[in-house]
Amino acid sequence: MTIRLRAQAGVTLIETLVALFVIALMATAGAVMTGQSLRGARAVETRGDAATNLSSALAMLSADLAAYASRPSQDATLSDPPFAFEGYPPRADGRLMIFVRNGWQNPTGSPRSDLQRVEYLYTNRSLIRRAWSAPDPGPATPSIDQTLLTGLQRIDIRFGRGDTWRSEWRVRPDGEQPGPQKAELVFTFGDGDTLTARYLIGGGA
Repeated sequence: MTIRLRAQAGVTLIETLVALFVIALMATAGAVMTGQSLRGARAVETRGDAATNLSSALAMLSADLAAYASRPSQDATLSDPPFAFEGYPPRADGRLMIFVRNGWQNPTGSPRSDLQRVEYLYTNRSLIRRAWSAPDPGPATPSIDQTLLTGLQRIDIRFGRGDTWRSEWRVRPDGEQPGPQKAELVFTFGDGDTLTARYLIGGGA
């Protein structure tokens, strides 16, 4: 009788191994779920940062193009003639758009014009905004580069007036060629996703 009681109350080696196996499975499943949760959190954070950068870039483009001033601007190197607007598909040097904008904020009250020369470039898979503190910068005038978007596969751009669209648009100082009223940019990202953004230039006048 005593021997039977011990056999019923005890745990066999097979039962112990089964219990350990079940515990190991549960631990593995927990580790996998935790890893997936962490990766998901990182993905959400990454996409959140990307969405914020994209929103900021689109807002910057909208503000610059809306503040377009039809004024000729001379290149700092004096190598190109002045144009009131330049748009390319992009150029070999990465340039997409070159123009002068007004309404540049001056919170410090510095002795400068409220006009600013702005260039947009596509280089090294990035959208760059380059700006000078003057509409006609000289060789010694510093410029500021701001990276708005990275990881771009390509940028397609065109400019329109009425029903006419062109991939290249230049406005000479003589005024014979009117400026574009709108611009369309198609961003293709590294994962193949595309985004089309359209803007009025100078209010679409």
